[in-house]
Amino acid sequence: MTMIALTSAKSCGVTTSALALALASPRRSLLAECDPAGGTIRTGFLQGHGTTASVGLHRLATADRSGTLPEVFEQHLVPLDGAGDRLLLPGLTDPAQASSLAGTWENLHRLLRVMEEDQFDVLVDAGRVVVDSSTRLNEVVSPAVLLRRADLVLLVVRCTASSLAAAAPVVKTLREDLDRHGAGSGALGLLLIEDGPFRPAEIGGHLGTPVVATLPHDPNTALVLSEGGQVRGRFALAPLVRAARSAHEPITVAATRRRLQLTPRAGVRTGEVSHV
Repeated sequence: MTMIALTSAKSCGVTTSALALALASPRRSLLAECDPAGGTIRTGFLQGHGTTASVGLHRLATADRSGTLPEVFEQHLVPLDGAGDRLLLPGLTDPAQASSLAGTWENLHRLLRVMEEDQFDVLVDAGRVVVDSSTRLNEVVSPAVLLRRADLVLLVVRCTASSLAAAAPVVKTLREDLDRHGAGSGALGLLLIEDGPFRPAEIGGHLGTPVVATLPHDPNTALVLSEGGQVRGRFALAPLVRAARSAHEPITVAATRRRLQLTPRAGVRTGEVSHV
């Protein structure tokens, strides 16, 4: 399975996109809502059903400090569907809680990888990129570890001039940070929301970053995913959901290819140059 992190330069629908991908996945999925600005799925899409403030990301720092995080982690996962094949780690209830997780992200990453090994597609909603400088992600109030360790990092960009302008410096920062501290800038790709005049090829060329997948501008379904309620007609046939289902293959292929590139070839020791 794979671990995909979604982030953005500004408010570009990261949570809505991540939720659509999690719900539309043909495999079991886990969405970890790690936006340092706070989670919205608990009160939005779920409308408070099936979850309380006693579970979620904000409780994991305390469990980590007490050494009980591995034992209690799954108690903080709530179902997004009736079958329990789509799980959510609800996000922070207050942005002020973000700094308490500075020492927890590493152990959380390990637990998310365990879920991946248990045949879950893991999606991380990392919210907006938070930086310390022009070349480094903030490690205190943002899930920098999860971005650096993901198989694929998707920068969510709308096809508008303002979104494109905001994305350009963030692409530069992500590239430099991933090269220095993560799995390399080859892990970075674009997830485009098609609600503006620019075409994917134009945006990919301008940002010098491959477009991995696109999602349509579907405000009716996006409203349901962000605020809850009912979709007119069958939810599975909504344009955003259908596109998210189609996007699963190129996203998984890109993530798997990246993982294989980083896996040492058999018979080649780490750090040894292969001349094949």
